[in-house]
Amino acid sequence: MSRALASSSAQRETLSVEAVIEQARQMRQHNADTVGRRLSRGERLSAEVLYDVLHAQTLAGWWLLVDRHIQHGQGLTPEQTVARFVSWISPYQDDDSSVLDTVTSFRVLGLRCEHELALAHVERALALIRQDAARTFLTQVTRLVPASSAEQALDSSAGQEAEA
Repeated sequence: MSRALASSSAQRETLSVEAVIEQARQMRQHNADTVGRRLSRGERLSAEVLYDVLHAQTLAGWWLLVDRHIQHGQGLTPEQTVARFVSWISPYQDDDSSVLDTVTSFRVLGLRCEHELALAHVERALALIRQDAARTFLTQVTRLVPASSAEQALDSSAGQEAEA
């Protein structure tokens, strides 16, 4: 199941927090199984497969933290817990701090070897995956609560630091 297909079908239904957490677990497991199968057969991993597994891992990581906070939290309701994570994750959707003008930066920084160049590209790719995962997380939250509550949570998170 591709990430795009899962998100398009998921946008049509309203789910409980538990259902979204389970969906994130299943997607993470599915993508991990796909990578394991391909590696065991000696197949090359495409950028799309790597993107999907890293996106699923990031998203599942956040939802599993939500679950942990709900289960073992400090007396917060599930809605309050989700709102707290919205405030922590929201800044990731607009994080341009990792934007890297590759050609210019490498000339200025003097990065010359392929290893450093590859690492810089991977770091930028991870930042983009994190941005996309944040957008997915916030979209999923809007399906959990009435739009007005989700908008309030998003608006109240402006200016708060990301701690997730």
